[in-house]
Amino acid sequence: MITLVVRRVVPLAALALVLGAVVRTQRVPIVISDTWFHLRFGEEFLSGSWSLRHPGHLGVFDTADWIPTQWLPQIGMAWLDDHLGIAGVVFAGGFVQLLIAVALYLSCRRAAAPLPAAMATALAMFGASPGLSARPQLLSYLLIIATTYAWLRTARDGRARWWVVALAWVWPMLHGMWPIGISISVVAVVGIALQGDVRGRPLLRLAAIPVLSLVVAALNPLGPAVVRSVFDVGSRSAYFSEWGPTDFTEPAGALLAVVVALVLLAGLRSDPVPWVPALLALLALAWALFSVRTTPVAALMLAPIVATALQRLVPDTGPLSRPELASVVAILLVTSLALAVVSAKRASEEVVADWVDSRLDALPAGAKVLDDWSAGAYLLAEHPDLELVMHGYGEVFTDDELARNADLVRLEPGWDDLLADLDVDVALLDPDTPLGYAVENQLGWTRVEGDDDFVLLTPPGS
Repeated sequence: MITLVVRRVVPLAALALVLGAVVRTQRVPIVISDTWFHLRFGEEFLSGSWSLRHPGHLGVFDTADWIPTQWLPQIGMAWLDDHLGIAGVVFAGGFVQLLIAVALYLSCRRAAAPLPAAMATALAMFGASPGLSARPQLLSYLLIIATTYAWLRTARDGRARWWVVALAWVWPMLHGMWPIGISISVVAVVGIALQGDVRGRPLLRLAAIPVLSLVVAALNPLGPAVVRSVFDVGSRSAYFSEWGPTDFTEPAGALLAVVVALVLLAGLRSDPVPWVPALLALLALAWALFSVRTTPVAALMLAPIVATALQRLVPDTGPLSRPELASVVAILLVTSLALAVVSAKRASEEVVADWVDSRLDALPAGAKVLDDWSAGAYLLAEHPDLELVMHGYGEVFTDDELARNADLVRLEPGWDDLLADLDVDVALLDPDTPLGYAVENQLGWTRVEGDDDFVLLTPPGS
């Protein structure tokens, strides 16, 4: 009886705890959250102000040609905000995170018993936690789980799963991480070839999947321009911390490093070497090393491989049964209902002080505002009639404009001349930042109102 509880009940309880933790962390996005960007962009598409091939600009201070690689979920987020308010957006973001946890468990369960599957799911969710917020990248995470699962199954039975190509077609409409899916397919095909179980025409059929995936990715409403967008992001990565190197001293990064090392050690010591899992683990490590933003990708890719490694420590309990699947669905439904309650309750949470929105609402349309880089996302969404100098959506800025913003933030020599050239009407800045302090105390701008988070300033003589 005790053994049955440990093998069957404890894993489901652990999964419920993981989903409960997801529900508990959901709240209205903070002022620096990228969620606000996507609400603004989606509203522009919904209203017809922007088109996919020719999207507009957020203001006079960003003039780059750019490609909207997240337009479909952005439209969905804006629609939810229009009809259900921010509570709908919070619920949607949390629900996709619940789906990610359930998808991880089910994919791990195909390779291992319930207990290893639950352990691997918990580890992956913790490793991916820095990227779990109400953003379109959550959909990329789901597709990464599905693609990894498909190829691990193919490595076992040799069957081509052509639905991976369908995922590759829809992926560029959802988020810019679509090349990661193709990288998984390429590495898996190489691993299958090294294993030697599939040869000749069957191997060529498998090799056609990543090729077709690349072809159909370019057959989306944006066309081949989505390929160019990958390189556009790379050219501006120096200005954004999430594109910087992963910090493996942080808890999530440190755990990920340990997991990768253990997986590779266990896999490469096996005889014969399971080439597909081993190469996918190496690919996950490469994505973890690539940037902070792709570290969650590694955690999600590793989950079923970790589950397989942990399976060696416990007895096999057989395939996923209908009662177990029904239990997983029930846990998802219950936590989804709890999420709906939490989302509605927290929808009234304050993002900024009331005076900030009131003062900005009183400004005339088209007023130029010197703002904090990090606060730009919220201001873009809630005050679309204002012209903001800077914000964190780098694709819409030229390299020169990003350099200008960086020079202002860092108070590089000549920053005051740059500010004078911008001819802004007001400044809304954090008084504790170097820029906020310098504008008020060195340039002598007048404080209209302020608190510990923001201060509204006007230029001398205005």
